[in-house]
Amino acid sequence: MVKPTPPVNSVASVSDQVIKSEMPLRIALLVLPASLDLSLCTGSLDSPALDSPETTKQLSVLMPELHNSKLLETTELVSIKVDDFEANLTATIESIELGKIVQISTPSSSLLMMHALKAAQNRIHPHAQLAAMQIQTQSDSAALADSTITDKSMAKALSQAKRKPDSVSKRFDLHELNSTEQFDAVCEQIKDLASRTHHRDATSINPKQAASHYWFTEHHQARVVAINLTNSLQSSSSKSCSASCISFVVSQGTGFIAPKSIIDTKRLEFVICADTQAELLSELARTKSTLTTKPGSLLTQMRDNLVSYEKSHSNKANISRYAITLQASSAEAMLQEITAMAETLPKVMSENGQHASQYKTPAGSYFTAEPLGSSAQNGLAFVYPGVGTVYSDMFSQLHRYFPSLYSQLEREGDLKSMFQADAIYHLDPKVTPAMQLGDLAIAGVGSSYLLTQLLVKQFKITPNFALGYSMGEASMWASLGVWNAPHALIEKTKTDPLFTSAISGKLTAVRKAWQLTNSDADIVWNSFVVRSPAAPIKALLPEFPHAYLAIVQGDTCVIAGCETQCRALLAQMKKRGIAANRVTAMHTTPAMEEHGNVEQFYNQPLQESLPTDIKFISAASGDSTVSNGRGGLDSQVVARSIADTFCNTLDFTALVHSAQKQGVKLFVELGADRQNCTLIDKIAKQDRQCGGESTDFPCCTVPVNAKGGDDITSLLKALGQLISHRVPLTVQPLIDGLNREIALAQLHSSLSSDHSMNNTQPLKQTLQGEV
Repeated sequence: MVKPTPPVNSVASVSDQVIKSEMPLRIALLVLPASLDLSLCTGSLDSPALDSPETTKQLSVLMPELHNSKLLETTELVSIKVDDFEANLTATIESIELGKIVQISTPSSSLLMMHALKAAQNRIHPHAQLAAMQIQTQSDSAALADSTITDKSMAKALSQAKRKPDSVSKRFDLHELNSTEQFDAVCEQIKDLASRTHHRDATSINPKQAASHYWFTEHHQARVVAINLTNSLQSSSSKSCSASCISFVVSQGTGFIAPKSIIDTKRLEFVICADTQAELLSELARTKSTLTTKPGSLLTQMRDNLVSYEKSHSNKANISRYAITLQASSAEAMLQEITAMAETLPKVMSENGQHASQYKTPAGSYFTAEPLGSSAQNGLAFVYPGVGTVYSDMFSQLHRYFPSLYSQLEREGDLKSMFQADAIYHLDPKVTPAMQLGDLAIAGVGSSYLLTQLLVKQFKITPNFALGYSMGEASMWASLGVWNAPHALIEKTKTDPLFTSAISGKLTAVRKAWQLTNSDADIVWNSFVVRSPAAPIKALLPEFPHAYLAIVQGDTCVIAGCETQCRALLAQMKKRGIAANRVTAMHTTPAMEEHGNVEQFYNQPLQESLPTDIKFISAASGDSTVSNGRGGLDSQVVARSIADTFCNTLDFTALVHSAQKQGVKLFVELGADRQNCTLIDKIAKQDRQCGGESTDFPCCTVPVNAKGGDDITSLLKALGQLISHRVPLTVQPLIDGLNREIALAQLHSSLSSDHSMNNTQPLKQTLQGEV
């Protein structure tokens, strides 16, 4: 049953009750799509004409918990359109105290409010919880002193919420807004709580920095927002002034805003599957024709296309030999992608079996005539980068698309520390490159862990192999379900002498190896990337005992050690080196002084159930270990593998060749940026040009992230490549997002039509507040 807003003059006593209340309100808040009128879903006996099966269907997609609870069928709904915010709120609280539920809305924002106990009884996870609301009025000359009335009102609200001032995560003081603006402003803060989004002050960042990022908190600390809405009034009958302040204390709920759709009308994707060239061309032509003749059904076309793909790939016997992924930023651009793909396809198919048998466009469309990731190939490897690939503001938008993943990670451990958020998301972008070695290591493992969970949990991708570049081996063990408590290493990495002083900082391991005393001068250490094979460098090392060949990686090497000797070595080679200007003695002879400590540091308890279908390849030995139950892995084996890699020269070229010989064909990089993919591509190119030992092995790289690119676009391009390489995966997250987009579009369209037919004011609701 729908009730109108009570008249304003009926709520004065309620306002007094709110002001005097000393108990938390405990009101559950759900953000609704602005276009969703719940009165159309009630099916009440009083107004059966309002019942809309189509709206109810859309509710089941947009708000599944609310729909499944049947709450709208069993509880009286009060519908309030905001006109006098203070009066509307007090009327809302009165209705909730009487056991009703309330939808309160403006044209651009909408909330469903109910008692928190009612939400819990109906298994509804609220987006936020209103703990306090206080109204403070002042009618004297001090009324214009905003801070006075605001602080008094806020103090009362915090007292009502039973919270101390230091428990408030953010405080917003908003002045001179009308009722609609006040409600919309409060809704925006609730949306941020529900999406765990922190917005930056636009005046404090440059255009290249992210406008927002994940809202990190200290471990186990809830997000709490305090909001003060202050207005001053001039009496029309006298010269006296008055002021009013409404204060709220709102905390995060157990639910969160539903994911943003990964694909939409500005980020398109189609998948074309077939067994022959002729069939592929036919499907391309059919897709092009449908786009041309039915442009208005773009979202539905993409959804139906992906549903068809998902169904056909649920049965392995029905999987087609080839797949084309088409990506574009608009329908017009998609038509161009289809034309380009159709023109290029015959040439790519004729090169099948050669290294150029693939085609990809800048927009992300991709096709390979030589799929390397199918179940029959068993050639998929996850590759984990080493220290130093993380960058400022990385992954700043991912949480909006995968909120459940971030929620899971937050339950598992200290997410803020895992990402080293204070440095990665610092307003000064120079802070991230200057991070200490231990902090870089933590953030590197954290970024790899996040992307691994994303591919494994969200898209159901399981690698056949795993390998790591340098400390990427630690990321490998942490990310793929081997270590029982990888988060336990975060604090150890920040404080253990191994990272703070032994192989970084004061370089105590190096001083010991060089037999220096405390009175000797500090070591000036550096590392340089030089374009050269390893052999010429090795030949000169005896002349420079404090310079070391640290890394071999395709057509370049990294030398490290005493800066003076490294520069002298480069000068003798007549080579120019690029200085890393980072102090780390990993992969040099002095690091062997710490071998035992490294082994002890990484000797971590393993999971009771270990992955049985992944071969882990060690950079130190080049061999792979399969965790067949516990038959192939134990904590000592893992720790020694990391220590051996840590303390010896890293030959990444040899590691890649070893992986290829064991069956790896498709290398997917799991970490910030795409440095490993670049290196592997160079190694493969060098092999082809020079007739290297792995010339005959097919090789393709897939970066999941790229510095300077859009996070979701980079991810979507990676998924497109994996689909074309026939990697078993699910596209259900894409389908779910499109279903929500379609439901919102249909809801908006149907309500616009209804309002037009009823000769009411044109509908101005937007699709903001998607849930």
